[in-house]
Amino acid sequence: MKGRLLLQFLVLLLIFIFALVLEISPWPAALWSLRPAWLVLVLTYWILALPNKVNIGTAFVLGLIWDVILGSVLGIHAMVLSCMAYLVARYHRILRNLSLWQQSLLIVLLVFLVRIFVFLLELFVHNATFRWQEVFGALISGILWPWVFLLLRKIRRQLKLS
Repeated sequence: MKGRLLLQFLVLLLIFIFALVLEISPWPAALWSLRPAWLVLVLTYWILALPNKVNIGTAFVLGLIWDVILGSVLGIHAMVLSCMAYLVARYHRILRNLSLWQQSLLIVLLVFLVRIFVFLLELFVHNATFRWQEVFGALISGILWPWVFLLLRKIRRQLKLS
């Protein structure tokens, strides 16, 4: 039993590490705004799939790690991811019953809101600029959602994560 829990923890940890690596992977400057929000996608899936194990605390810790990796003000991403995780966890029963394209539309909105709130917090702390091309990154995240969802569901089912 304990070995199974350890395996589940390690698999989730590796998936989140992979999402963080994708999040900070280098992109050409012209395409920087087009990058998907990998951590938001992965975190959203696991909150929907395992709401009792992946929750607001997980989002807060991942946000702190993301802040440390990016070198941003400590707590900005942690607070935004925690609020996002609260919304997803609060309505996870409703969100799970939507079709994939409806979830994709909500992911576009969710990623855009995350990026807007990160911008607003950075603007409050220091001078920040917002690029409207961030909308395209949210759209790409929404387009990628069905594939991320199906891939992570396949991993969850094969490893019997529950």
